[in-house]
Amino acid sequence: MERYVVTTRLKPGAAPAAEELLLAGPPFDPAGAGLSAHAAYLGGDRVFLVFEGDAAHAKALALAKQYVVEVSRWEDLVWELPAVVDDVPADARCVYRWPALARSRLE
Repeated sequence: MERYVVTTRLKPGAAPAAEELLLAGPPFDPAGAGLSAHAAYLGGDRVFLVFEGDAAHAKALALAKQYVVEVSRWEDLVWELPAVVDDVPADARCVYRWPALARSRLE
């Protein structure tokens, strides 16, 4: 299994709009895309997207190409192109997670 994490920096004041997009979930079905897990985090002035599963990197790139209109909604919210990072910082807040954890595990 592969874990692929990308991040980008949000423009000042863009966090509420970014959170709204993330709360709506991805424009694709993670299971249908062949992922075993998918999550989105906000931390400081950054957004982090996590893709997990076999060939997660290749699948994430294919999804970005397939959903270019949906990806373009982020254009007004971010300063830079996404960059690959090793992991999500511990202080980042999870906004979306699939599969969702049972409520008792979140508390």
